[in-house]
Amino acid sequence: MTSSGTIRPLYGVIIRDKCKSADLETLVAYRTVARDLLKDHKGSDAKDLADAVQELDKAIAAKPAKK
Repeated sequence: MTSSGTIRPLYGVIIRDKCKSADLETLVAYRTVARDLLKDHKGSDAKDLADAVQELDKAIAAKPAKK
């Protein structure tokens, strides 16, 4: 299986799955890690991960904050 450096093809799939069920704190943690992985990377795996981060941002915005 090929990849773009440290970005693995399944990262985007995993993030999209977590968008459906994870709590706000977990989503924020995933976003932090994913953005760090995207630094200095290009290619199809990086593009897929960047698209997943956009979905993650939407999921974060839709989650109500804990009181």
